[in-house]
Amino acid sequence: MIEINLLPEESRVKTKEKASGQMVIKSGSAFNPDQLFIYAIPVILVLLVLAHLYFGVISVSKNGSLASLNRKWIELGPQKKVLDEFSSEYSASSQDAGLTQLLIKQRVLWADKLNKLSLNLPAGVWFNDITLAKQSLTIQGSVISLKMDELNLINKLLDSLKADNEFFKDFASLELSNVQRRTVDSYDITDFILQGTLRTR
Repeated sequence: MIEINLLPEESRVKTKEKASGQMVIKSGSAFNPDQLFIYAIPVILVLLVLAHLYFGVISVSKNGSLASLNRKWIELGPQKKVLDEFSSEYSASSQDAGLTQLLIKQRVLWADKLNKLSLNLPAGVWFNDITLAKQSLTIQGSVISLKMDELNLINKLLDSLKADNEFFKDFASLELSNVQRRTVDSYDITDFILQGTLRTR
């Protein structure tokens, strides 16, 4: 079919321009960003509401758990008090036991030392007096010898006591401090004094 357009050329151009303009408008209205924004607003609002609900539920759940833990903590209060009292008593008893053990280790076993004195005593030597003080031991004794070797017997006793580790371990020193001779019924007797100093603890 042949279509004849009787309109002038100027009109024809305008008509084409108008038609093309209408096409542009139609095509533009199909992808209008304002309409997309209008549709996106409800979606965003729904997402925000859902997020608030989600975090609200989590917050309520956490608060419930915290309240439950607080109740349990309050219920365990008396048991905790008993446990604290037991711990303090146990700590005090442990300290007392430690102090007792320390005192036992530091004490001087004088019964053992007196036994050692007796075992190391040479023939012809005897003790007249043994005095214990806070930090010292004083032994007064006498010796008689037909061979006239009283000093040798005293030195033998002193050396034996120093060589005995069980006896000498608590002493800082043990020395001969005094020697005197006397005669009783024509017998020469030598009196001596041994002075011992205990170690400082």
